[in-house]
Amino acid sequence: MTLFDVVVGLGANLGDCRATLAAAARKLGRLGQVTAVSPLYETDPIGPPQPKYLNAAVRLSSSLEPAALLAELCAIEQQAGRIRRERWGPRVLDLDILWVAGLALRSEQLVIPHPELTRRAFALRPLLDVAPDAISPEGLPYRDVSMTLDHSGVRELKETRGNWLGAG
Repeated sequence: MTLFDVVVGLGANLGDCRATLAAAARKLGRLGQVTAVSPLYETDPIGPPQPKYLNAAVRLSSSLEPAALLAELCAIEQQAGRIRRERWGPRVLDLDILWVAGLALRSEQLVIPHPELTRRAFALRPLLDVAPDAISPEGLPYRDVSMTLDHSGVRELKETRGNWLGAG
């Protein structure tokens, strides 16, 4: 059985975001073994006017193939009440496969690593919390990429280090 070392990005900006993210992270534990959880970050939204986001990342060791994992993530989003209306619009829950160790994949349904990862500090910061040595398929350390990004819209909620999963 192949185990995939995966980082899933979590985001929410509607409803009780902490509780939604905590419930989603617990559900991820049913898809494999959670090996690390980032702190929560409050982040400025991109796209249309909307509330700030809470973002985080969960590192998971899972036997699910990436396409099957994506289907499970979409099911968790739907259970939380996610309705896809507009690109980059507000959402109850957003779950993205950000990175899978040693894997590059491009299909109609899924691109790994996430195609926007190297441009989004709100995704890269939590990823580096749980996978500090993560590298791109081209061998570029994501830590180096992170140093080139503007982090001004990304604020770590330090009180959430290791303890936000109990929310909700």
